[in-house]
Amino acid sequence: MKPQTNSTPQRPAVLTIAGFDPTGGAGVLADAAVIRALGFHPLAVLTSVAAQGSSRITQIMALPRTLMSNEFDVISAEFRPAAVKIGMIYSPAAVRLTTYYLEEQPVPAVLDPILRASSGGELIQLYTVPLLQARLVPLCRVITPNITEAAYFLGREIRDASEAERAARELNRRWGTAVLLKGGHLSGEPEDILVDGGKVERFPHPRVAPNLRLRGAGCVTSAALTCGLAKGLELRDAVAYAQDYVRAALEGHYTSGNDPEIGFLPLPTRP
Repeated sequence: MKPQTNSTPQRPAVLTIAGFDPTGGAGVLADAAVIRALGFHPLAVLTSVAAQGSSRITQIMALPRTLMSNEFDVISAEFRPAAVKIGMIYSPAAVRLTTYYLEEQPVPAVLDPILRASSGGELIQLYTVPLLQARLVPLCRVITPNITEAAYFLGREIRDASEAERAARELNRRWGTAVLLKGGHLSGEPEDILVDGGKVERFPHPRVAPNLRLRGAGCVTSAALTCGLAKGLELRDAVAYAQDYVRAALEGHYTSGNDPEIGFLPLPTRP
């Protein structure tokens, strides 16, 4: 029998289910950094590996179903995370295994439906999208598409803030779950739109470093939102918590590597 160590602090865990970006700008590396910075122990199930940089994607490989299943088994045997963030899901097998996991471990889940990289490559097999909407979306507390992703789901362009609100309302009705539409891709002062049960709330935020292409802001937002839910916050409070965190990260943005126009976000520690 292992000795009791009651003086050892207990830290709750948050799970990210996503792909691997070797530059650290997005994916499980970025998610895990946010999760740890916000006071949780990071867990990760890898769905895919993307040979991805700031300007191109060379190759994407989905992890074999058996390996992903074993990852979930290891997590389930030792942890019950306080919340789950789902990012680059890529393959039908990843959708099904994530669905099985959430059905067995019903905890708050945030789905960031990543369809394309900022460099332009596809980050999901397109025949995976209908399965994602039918099986995985209903199990999530909130879906966090950006403007481009929402336009894809709706099959039409979103050109301004009023169209963004209509899009968020329509996706909320279609999916039956909350939608946080990230509006940073629109011109003007950006704002995110939360629709939950038909109620609309707007979360404006300043545009920082317009001359840089900031990598990972979407991943950081959804990971911080997941941590807010893991803390037991109500959804709108978790969104505000995430926005405050991302705002602080944006203020400290930096560059690294050979391209001076690519910006990254520091991840400040917060209780």
